[in-house]
Amino acid sequence: MMMGSERSSGETRVAPPGGRGRLAVAAMILSAAGTCPGDARADDLGSLFAPGTVYTIGALAGTGPRFQGSDRTSLWGLPYLSFRRAGEAPEWWSPDDGLDATLVEAGAVRMGPVIDLREGRSARDVHFTPGLPTVPLTVGLGVFGELWFADETLRLRAEVTQGVRARDGIQIKLAGDAIGRFGRFTLSAGPRLVLADAASQRIDFGVSGRAPGLASYDPKGGLRSAGIGGAVAYDWSEAWQTLVYARYDRLVFDAARSPIVQRFGSVDHVSVGVGATYSFRVTP
Repeated sequence: MMMGSERSSGETRVAPPGGRGRLAVAAMILSAAGTCPGDARADDLGSLFAPGTVYTIGALAGTGPRFQGSDRTSLWGLPYLSFRRAGEAPEWWSPDDGLDATLVEAGAVRMGPVIDLREGRSARDVHFTPGLPTVPLTVGLGVFGELWFADETLRLRAEVTQGVRARDGIQIKLAGDAIGRFGRFTLSAGPRLVLADAASQRIDFGVSGRAPGLASYDPKGGLRSAGIGGAVAYDWSEAWQTLVYARYDRLVFDAARSPIVQRFGSVDHVSVGVGATYSFRVTP
C-alpha cells in the first residue's frame, strides 16, 4: 500500500508486504478485476467523476523480510490511488492498514470490509532446504473496525480476515495509533499485535516429516507477533507529500519456536519504506 497521511472515502490502497514486491502485481490485478473495494456508498462512488474531485496518485518502495520468519530481506514497490469529494477534509490512515471500504460510519465508529494481502514463500525462498513447502501468495477477506478518540488524534483498529482457501486460516490484526500534526509534518506511531488460528500458523511455521533436517512441528493458534509501527509525512504543498514508514515485529510463542525460524530465520522483522503522493483536480 502506498502510504500517506489521509484516507479518503473512495480509496484503493494496499498494505506494505513483508518484503515481497510481487504483492504490487496482485494489488493491480485485484483492482483491474474490480475486487479492490472503494467506498461502497453510491454518493461516494459517484464522486469519482464529479466536478472538483481530488485525485491522489503515488508510489512506495521499501524493504522487509522475504517471508514470515525469514532473516533475509527483499525489495518491494507498490502503487497508490485515491479520490475524495470536493470540499471533503483529508482523513488520516496508517500505512499498514489493509485495503478497506468504510460502509458504516457512526460518530467515532467506522466499519466495513477489508482485504489483507498475505505474502507467500516461493521455491527461491526455500531453496536452502529441500522438502520445505512453498506457500502461495493469497488474500484474506474479512471486516475491519475503528474507534477514534480525542479529536481524531488517537485511533484503535482491528482487522479480522479469513484466507480465501479454508486452510489459509484466520488472522486478527490489532493496532493503536497516536497522531500528531505539527505544521506541515504529520507523525504517527503505536503498538501492533497479530493473532492467528492454528491453520494460519501451520501455513507459515509448520513443518511436516517430509522436510529433511527439520523436526516435524505443528504450531497452535494464538498470539503470533507484537511490535510497533510509525510514519512521518511532510506536506510540501497542497499537491505534494513525501513520507517515510517503519515497522518492527517480534515473533512470539509457537511462531518463534518453529524450526524454520530457529534454524534458518529470525524472530525479529523490520520493514521500512519511503514514498510520495501527488494530488490534483480534473476540471471540465
